[in-house]
Amino acid sequence: MKLIKLKLASFRNLQNLELAPGKKFNVFYGNNGQGKTNLLESIYLLATMKSFKQAKNVELIAFGSEFALVKGSVERDRVTREIAVLLEKQGKKAKIDSKLATRLDDFFGNLNVVLFTPEEISMVRGGPDLRRRYLDRAVFTCDLSYLSAFHDYSKILKNRNALLKIGEGSGIEVWTEQLIQAAQLVIERRKAYLSEIGKLLQGFYSEISGNEETVQIEYRLHGVNEEAFLRDPAAALADALKAHAAEEKRRMTTAIGPHRDDLYFGLNGRSARHFASQGQQRSFVLALKMAEIEYITRCFEAPPVLLLDDMTSELDRERNRNLMDFLKKREMQVFITTTSLANVAIEEMEENRTFRIKEGCILH
Repeated sequence: MKLIKLKLASFRNLQNLELAPGKKFNVFYGNNGQGKTNLLESIYLLATMKSFKQAKNVELIAFGSEFALVKGSVERDRVTREIAVLLEKQGKKAKIDSKLATRLDDFFGNLNVVLFTPEEISMVRGGPDLRRRYLDRAVFTCDLSYLSAFHDYSKILKNRNALLKIGEGSGIEVWTEQLIQAAQLVIERRKAYLSEIGKLLQGFYSEISGNEETVQIEYRLHGVNEEAFLRDPAAALADALKAHAAEEKRRMTTAIGPHRDDLYFGLNGRSARHFASQGQQRSFVLALKMAEIEYITRCFEAPPVLLLDDMTSELDRERNRNLMDFLKKREMQVFITTTSLANVAIEEMEENRTFRIKEGCILH
């Protein structure tokens, strides 16, 4: 899977830009604030129809413009397709080979990406929202139906919270029943993904660290009995919601569900968040990304496109070398941003192309 052409119009500060990336390593370099990360964001949007910065449409459209266009030619299994996302202030439209995509399932999967940002390096020690966001992105890449399940849950949650905010008791039972069904589906999809990733994680961590430390990744339900959930998920969720009814009334928001769950990262049987060194935490996240890439490759029989945003500032020389060794063994396309070419080992990147970015333009 390769992105062989990218065309942008009025996307953030990238007004009119065309790019023909190389098949292996592509490095965007330049000072901060010039548009390097915006380029990665456009590729991510082309794959997922979302911004990894959680930006709204109006923030993605260049100032003074009514719309933005992100278009790319993607090669997969020797077949080239043109995919495009039109961003308007009121919504998005997706196209495949110039035809409107009426079913999003037809659009997704044409371009698979894995994102690695400095934010994710802090995922181990940061708040649960970072870990949930990582997990949802990862699950969706391999399970396209997950997006629908997640959106259904989010809509039900919003409606239930609206009743809690106005203190309306009548009608909430209907939304509670729907919430339980939707929550169960989201949790089961998340757990299934982690089960597969967990099988790969240990091998990659051992390869990076060079020692016999053991790592674990587990899904942690918030306020729900784990053993009861394994026996009867719906009943366990219902019991937890009843037990937290007073808290929900006081806080006027839903206290139980996937929006409150978390991931546990373990190292040698202890919490990596509290007991792992900074180096160990970075190795954990790097191994997690390697496992994600490997799993996607197996699912689609083709490696994803990797987006590395300023990772040289977060990974030390040894971990950068481990990552590069991993990438060189795979026939995958990589996009890297950096402030200077001196920060990346260009000489070790076969088939590399470099692009200097200044004020939203590519300088040749």
